[in-house]
Order: sequence, then structure tokens, then C-alpha cells
Amino acid sequence: MRGTIFELKRFAVHDGPGIRSTLFVKGCPLHCPWCQNPEGMRRAVELWRAQSDCVGCGGCAAACPEGAIDAGNALRIDRSRCTRCGRCVELCPAAALSMDGREIEAREAVELLLRDLPFYEGGGVTLSGGEVFAQWEFCLEVLQLCRERGADTAIESCLYTDEEILRGFLPVVNHFIMDIKYLDPQEHRQVLGVDNAPILRNFEYLVSSGADVLVRTPLIPGYTASEANIRAIARYLAGVKPDIRYELLNFNPLCRSKYAALDRDYPVEGGALRAEEMDAFYAILRSEGIRNIVRE
Repeated sequence: MRGTIFELKRFAVHDGPGIRSTLFVKGCPLHCPWCQNPEGMRRAVELWRAQSDCVGCGGCAAACPEGAIDAGNALRIDRSRCTRCGRCVELCPAAALSMDGREIEAREAVELLLRDLPFYEGGGVTLSGGEVFAQWEFCLEVLQLCRERGADTAIESCLYTDEEILRGFLPVVNHFIMDIKYLDPQEHRQVLGVDNAPILRNFEYLVSSGADVLVRTPLIPGYTASEANIRAIARYLAGVKPDIRYELLNFNPLCRSKYAALDRDYPVEGGALRAEEMDAFYAILRSEGIRNIVRE
């Protein structure tokens, strides 16, 4: 089985227990405006532009058969004309242009992931994205092969998938790390483009199955970071399983450069929440009965 990936992160410490190798796959059914990995939102491989690395040689414009590149005072790409043939990437002497992903066989992915197996020290392998279930057949094969080799496995997911597909992952996943971004279904559809009912059903299914689950909510200014939203999520989680592990992720604005590399606008303003703002959200969790708050 072949899949499309965009990154392999080694010695990761925030993607599950211990030291881990994390493979990021492309494609996601949600359309989070704040996504930290915009290169993972679409399944197709796209052209990545690092303006600061451009030396202004003009070779990319000359190489482009579609005339999609203007290498004047600033490197500009007409995305509507670009066919992602890769000729500009091959001829760029400064690596200012690159493709944001590649296809890979499942067995090759496993060999890359398990290269550092002796160093995991209680860690293992994590699949992330994008969204794991956007390429569920590829990801399932990778996880099965990793488990056969004795690796601890985890996935980071929004759990937007069919329960039947999720059921197939239970035997090969040790840890499920999932997001609940909004509890209100209308808000979820309006902002993220899909209904959250399958996500909540799958969360409840995992809990009833005895799976190891960590729930996360990214705190995004102007979006998820509101008292009403966090209180609603916390109240829901406490009703399902009061001792569920729950983590609030502070906003990270560093992803703005990634959007620039793909010629996309980033709609979130401001920076990370202050310590006192985070403390106020943690107080909400405690007041709603969350017993197992995960804090970095």
C-alpha cells in the first residue's frame, strides 16, 4: 500500500509517551482555519516556496513549462497554472523550491520509523497529519507492521471516520490522541466544515472499549479559546469519563511562515495565551469535574 506523507519527525516528545518517531500523512476532512500543518490539509503534493532562500537566479522561471513562475524582485507562483511537475525544484540551486510531500510504500515508511527503535526508551511510533483516517488503509498497514516488530504505537487524530474503520485500528494502536475542538455541532460545521457527531460517537466508542485515550483542545484566539466552548467540552468529557486525560494546547503562531510558503493567508491574529489566561481555562476544567488535567 502506498501513501502520501509530508514529514518524519524523529525524537519527538509531545506525540505520545516517551521518545517517538512521528510520521505525518497528507489529507484531512476538516478545514481548521488555524491548522498548524497546512501542508497536510490537502492530499495532493504541492509546491513549497521559501522566499528567504531564493538567490534570484531566475532558473525556476526559465524551467517552468507553464510559465507559472515570476522570478522578478520576489519569487511568485501562479498556483492556478502550476502542474507540480517538479522541474523548478530540480533546477533550484538554493533549495528555495520544494515539494511538500511524497508517496511512499508502507514497508518503507516502517523501516524509516523503526530506524531509531533502540532509542525509544518507553516511546514508540506515532502517526499524525493531516489526518490518519484520510489515508486509513495505508496507516493501518504501517501500524500493523510496526506492532509486528514490537513497537509501541499511537495515532493523533480528529476521529472523523466510520466506526467500522476505527474498530480495525483498536488491535494495533496503543494510544489514541484525539482533538475535540468544538462541542456545539453548528459551530463545528460552520468553522470546520463537518459535523462533530461521528467524532463524539467514536470517542465514546473508544472509552467503552477501554482504549487509552488523551483528549486535546487547541486554544485558538477568536475560535476555540472561549469560556463557553471549553466549559461545554469539559462538561461533556466529565459526563462520559471524569478521569479522562484532557490537555489544553496553547496557540502557536509560528505556523504563519508555512502559509506564506504555500501562498495562503493565515486568519488567526495575536500570539500565544498568557499564563494567567491558561490558568483561567484550567480552572474551568476543574470546576466542571475534570480530574486528570495534562499540563506541559
